[in-house]
Amino acid sequence: MRAPGHGDSIAEVIANTVAGRITYMMSPIEFALAGIRAGKLVALGVTTKKRSSLLPEVPTIAEAGVAGYDFPIWYGVWVAAGTPDAVVDKLAKDIASVLATPELRDWSAKHGADPMSLTQPEFASFVVSESERAARIMKSAGLTPQ
Repeated sequence: MRAPGHGDSIAEVIANTVAGRITYMMSPIEFALAGIRAGKLVALGVTTKKRSSLLPEVPTIAEAGVAGYDFPIWYGVWVAAGTPDAVVDKLAKDIASVLATPELRDWSAKHGADPMSLTQPEFASFVVSESERAARIMKSAGLTPQ
């Protein structure tokens, strides 16, 4: 969901929030961190179950009063429908291997991420579940996806 007229990139949204043209925003911590540390943005809460190692003083949304709130930002790797199973399996194994390396875990921690390594069926189920949950939340709030 985006606010029309307030920017198509996270940099534009941050600039518009700092300038007061947007009341609040949600973004990955990594993108807002410089503004937070410079005192131009105030972090109200993190959307995950546990506090961020990048901003340990910032409460979770649940700690701030919205019980049960857990809405992490996640990324996935996608291929075109019809990609041969052998290619999908090879990619999955290679990605899981990289996610398990100390280098990637360290890099992820420095950027406020907590990698999840799911099998392809687990990830497919996760995507469906998260999409359904987001749709329920948006509907209950009277919001329309854009």
